[in-house]
Amino acid sequence: MEPFNLSNELLTQSAQYLAKVPGAIVTLLATWIIIRLVKKLVKTATQLTKADPTAQSLLSSGVGFVGWVIGIAATLNALGLQQISLALGGSVALVAMALATGLNTISQDLLAGIFLLSDDDFNIGAKVRATGLEGEIMKLTIRKTKIRDRDGVLHVIPNRNIDAATFTIISPAPGRDKQLKQETAEPAEEPKAG
Repeated sequence: MEPFNLSNELLTQSAQYLAKVPGAIVTLLATWIIIRLVKKLVKTATQLTKADPTAQSLLSSGVGFVGWVIGIAATLNALGLQQISLALGGSVALVAMALATGLNTISQDLLAGIFLLSDDDFNIGAKVRATGLEGEIMKLTIRKTKIRDRDGVLHVIPNRNIDAATFTIISPAPGRDKQLKQETAEPAEEPKAG
């Protein structure tokens, strides 16, 4: 009689889970739709802000990962598997902490890039000494700076490394030296006595 009770119990539990499958399928479908919409929103927003393609890809992947983990957790919950759903939620918290730590360096690069791009003297063509090397700025983006040294070697440096240390402008970018001379040659107007 023992095998009969076991198979009867197995059939009963299977029937209970089968009754919940349509709800789980709807949950997965809703997850898929929501993730697609949010990814399109993120893509549009990052294109409007002209964000770096790496940051764009990272945000899109992050949205997809978090969305699917939450969707799978909701599906497991709909099937009545709350313990597995809770364990999955804890895993998301750990992954989110790891992502936040990784994004820290990207945000430092972006912030430093904004400051370097707004610096009038740190331009393409300027000869600089930064992070222990000397050369000409070949390219300057929001995340990194490319400097070619005397030997022709192109160095790619994260902007956080340049902004965190002292950099020296050895000679300004072509055309910038004329502008500097004009700025310093024009005498300041003295207030008129009234």
